[in-house]
Amino acid sequence: MGDSIFKIIPPENTESYTLSIRLRNDGCYFAISNPEVNNSYRGENIIFTPNGNTLLRSIEETVYNHPVLLRNFRKIYIIIQSSRFTFIPKAIEEKEEKLNAYYDFCFPNHTDKILCNEWKKNQLYNLFGVEKDSYAFLKRTFDNPVFLHQLTPLCEYFYNRSRTGNNSKMYVHLQKGWIDIACFNKAGMLFANSFEYGDIHDAAYYILNVWEQQQFDQETDELQLTGDKTPRQIITRITQEYIRQVMPSIFPPQLFKLGKETLEAPFDLTVIPLCEL
Repeated sequence: MGDSIFKIIPPENTESYTLSIRLRNDGCYFAISNPEVNNSYRGENIIFTPNGNTLLRSIEETVYNHPVLLRNFRKIYIIIQSSRFTFIPKAIEEKEEKLNAYYDFCFPNHTDKILCNEWKKNQLYNLFGVEKDSYAFLKRTFDNPVFLHQLTPLCEYFYNRSRTGNNSKMYVHLQKGWIDIACFNKAGMLFANSFEYGDIHDAAYYILNVWEQQQFDQETDELQLTGDKTPRQIITRITQEYIRQVMPSIFPPQLFKLGKETLEAPFDLTVIPLCEL
């Protein structure tokens, strides 16, 4: 996505539109779109000013400075970018209070609001943590928002993509300072992780390490990349020295009718409509 900014001029009536918001520690991205209207996608990237504000205060200022966010929408999604998450197989437990115990075990002494996404295709629960004050503000400000961890739309979308062909596939979503990885074979998802990185070479090392751990074949299996252009280009050059099939992940053709701005938007946010979430 880079640092490009799109100024949103909303239609008079947004009640048939979807609002999607992606929160990260240093800013947020939001977009409105209507799948029934061609070229309806409008997005804007916000960089939080490094002035000592808490995350909650930065979110509040963003919302109140962008009145379009306070309109009525058909549906509202809020993606939380967080490294605090854990997976639970659906076969283990479905009661919320028992699921939360797994998160408490993984992150002792946390003060998070624990949220849960059901991954229907991958047969998992993704438990993830949100700062309680920020969650409370978002919950009372927006009408029945759906909270998603950033891995949720990625892994549900890439599950479908991984069904084609007979080889195993690693999908890597790259942003400035952040990487998401999901690995699949014909049996289903093998691995998923999401974390911050300091140097792009650290990200490349981790990709190759996971590739080796999953015993992927350097000749026949695929490494597919999506996300920001600059880190993608660097990772492509590095990994092509070790893996034959390194390629960009094909942008979903179903989204082209929404407009060219979708090509510059966060990938995990744009694929939400394709994931039945």
